[in-house]
Amino acid sequence: MITPQYTYDNTGNKIGVFLAIEDWDQLKKIPGVKELSKTDFLVPEWQIEKGRQELKNIAEGNTELVEWSEAKKQFKL
Repeated sequence: MITPQYTYDNTGNKIGVFLAIEDWDQLKKIPGVKELSKTDFLVPEWQIEKGRQELKNIAEGNTELVEWSEAKKQFKL
């Protein structure tokens, strides 16, 4: 049986998971899982720059922020 350990943000939402090596070895036996661990998830430079600009806007007070629960309702997520 796989027993994950979770990490949480300051509002109690799960944001990460840790697995014991034995559990990971068990998961790797599932077809396709091993390939997922080799996937390169590089963020394109344009997305990094967009994030920097948004952080600057927030710091300067030029962006209206909403709670995640409200955004999910607004965008029907």
